[in-house]
Amino acid sequence: MRLLTGLRAWTVQRASALFMLGFLLWLGAVLLVSPPAGYAEWRAMVARPATGAAFGLFFAALLAHAWVGMRDVVLDYVHHPRMRAAALALVALALLGIGVWVALALAALGAR
Repeated sequence: MRLLTGLRAWTVQRASALFMLGFLLWLGAVLLVSPPAGYAEWRAMVARPATGAAFGLFFAALLAHAWVGMRDVVLDYVHHPRMRAAALALVALALLGIGVWVALALAALGAR
């Protein structure tokens, strides 16, 4: 059984899009009400546990959304099985690297 086929991929794509939309609306409202004046205030805002968790979930949703989209593009346009596997591996490694980088950055903000 393949992971993220058909309805599962569609559900991940739509759920991640809805979460990201809600997060961006919330962030926009927060920034309209009390915009951070400088780097220190931005950092303090993101370092709060709830806000940091929300940013972490946003990036997780963004990476899941990107994986499903890129996976579909590769499956549609790369027909040779070995090239397809290599392309999917490259996309997965790139997204994993970005995910690790974001997790480390958020952890560093929370630790200070």
